[in-house]
Amino acid sequence: MNSSIKTLFHTLHEESISYFLLTDFESEFQSGDIDLFVAPECKIEFENKLRSLGWFKRKEPSYHTNHHFYYTPQSDLYLDVKYSLAFAEGTELCYTYSGTNQALPAAVLNTKGVFRPSGIDAILLYAAHLAYKERGKLEVKHQLYLNQYISLYHAEVPEQHSETLAGILKWLSHEFPGNIEQLKALLQPYFIHQHSRMIRDSKFRRFGYGMKVLFLGTDGAGKSTLIEEVEQKLNLKTNKLYLGMGENGWTSPWVKSLYNQRLRPKVLDKAFSFLKSFIVLPAELLLRQVPVKLRSRYSIVLIDRLPGAYLMDKAYGKSLLYRSILPTPDLVFFLYASPEVLVKRKPEENTLERSQVDIDKFRQVADLVSAGQYIGIDTSSISISEATDAIISEIYKSRKVYDNLLTAHFN
Repeated sequence: MNSSIKTLFHTLHEESISYFLLTDFESEFQSGDIDLFVAPECKIEFENKLRSLGWFKRKEPSYHTNHHFYYTPQSDLYLDVKYSLAFAEGTELCYTYSGTNQALPAAVLNTKGVFRPSGIDAILLYAAHLAYKERGKLEVKHQLYLNQYISLYHAEVPEQHSETLAGILKWLSHEFPGNIEQLKALLQPYFIHQHSRMIRDSKFRRFGYGMKVLFLGTDGAGKSTLIEEVEQKLNLKTNKLYLGMGENGWTSPWVKSLYNQRLRPKVLDKAFSFLKSFIVLPAELLLRQVPVKLRSRYSIVLIDRLPGAYLMDKAYGKSLLYRSILPTPDLVFFLYASPEVLVKRKPEENTLERSQVDIDKFRQVADLVSAGQYIGIDTSSISISEATDAIISEIYKSRKVYDNLLTAHFN
């Protein structure tokens, strides 16, 4: 548990804000989020405390209206908070836990000093996550977790609930992940059936770019590895966009084949190259952007490469054309390493001379597209983990994150 999460729970305890974990009851925190239930009467005080501790709320509306997402740059975990123990069933129905008033005072501290629901409450609430599909598609891990909670907490379950407990165990052993109706029938006595819309009417507008982060660098500098690491560790929504000219990432093999085609005689190939540079490649780059731009208004878009040679080429207005169709990055990272390290990493592709030329070339591109404001990272002098942390730190320093993705105005 990192320091910001420890501070959060310490503050909740000091201020007597009623809460408990909704999943991950033993506080292992292996996933990227912490599911919390906070007493509805504590909502304003809870959000005021979050704000004072440097937390922000996600601007993007949640799919379920009773989920609220909070983030802080100091933590690699975010909060998924509910202020009611209600579970959506389709667009018009929901099921609310009838034991809410008893569950909060009955909550107990787990071994990490964090409140979890006691006994039957923990088992029923986690089972409800599965029955009403708030966990999405059921996976083996959900079966393992529920079995684990029954094993850990069965001694806390009063005798009058033993039949329900046996029924859930039987379903886990013989029916999981099918026959959800049987699980719902077991939970039915504990939940109030209500007509209430908890799913938003339609897809909220996601068109646009939230924040564009560009990665440039030579072969062997670690671009692909770092993009993967940042995507996994950054606790904000991300989308990836490849705008390079390599083997992969083309919209179709046909376009790639056409672009790489060479014609004879040379004069014909020159005319064909003009066509490819001004029509084929621009169309290809625009098509790659479409699916990403349709869903990225509230996301960090991690851009892998740009066709730098075209941006630097002043002939026939190429630079102007490519500047107009390519996204303007909000943050540019220039990744490099010493030529000796690059050759060692990819000996079949690099030589000392070529590596030095490529470093100088990509540095010029980074300087051009960032107006001299790029951030250089020498991946031969620090580890992948250190580089990832440095990149995420710079992302959180950007004003664009708070303008487009997060807000300090909670209520």
